[in-house]
Amino acid sequence: MMMMGLFSVGAPTQTLRDVAATSGAPSSNADISNSPVSAKVLMGQFSKDIVKAFRAAWYHAAKGSASVEAVVLIIRKADGSCVAVLPEPTRQHYQFSFNWMPGTIAVIHTHPNDYNPRPAEADIAIADRFRVPMFTLTSTGMFLYDPTTKITSRVQDGTDWLINSKWARYRR
Repeated sequence: MMMMGLFSVGAPTQTLRDVAATSGAPSSNADISNSPVSAKVLMGQFSKDIVKAFRAAWYHAAKGSASVEAVVLIIRKADGSCVAVLPEPTRQHYQFSFNWMPGTIAVIHTHPNDYNPRPAEADIAIADRFRVPMFTLTSTGMFLYDPTTKITSRVQDGTDWLINSKWARYRR
């Protein structure tokens, strides 16, 4: 398994960094994840249960008002459906460590309200390396860096990402 860490390298940006690069981590994307998934297709699969996981992560992060972080991993199951996995809270300040899970097709994590809401440079590097969309959950919106298009965009305003019906526009 690959250990990942979410931490702050210096205010005000939150970053996601691969802390296992020197600990025998797999060296290629094929070793640790499935083929890339279109972010738009993925968002169409954000079900009530996945939105519930966003809510749990947001509460673990004190709704962005504290320095603790939370992560949601989106895992593709054998039948093609997606499930959200919340690693146990670590109570680390400006950091969250978790094990990379086989089948991970997206990483979603919180950013404190007083920090840049968009995925940081290190978040983007992880998304590019592992070919997975990188999302941030913030009070000002949900942001996405899509490694396929190399574009960062706001996909939901405010905390609309907590409302299941707001994902309908991405569903077919």
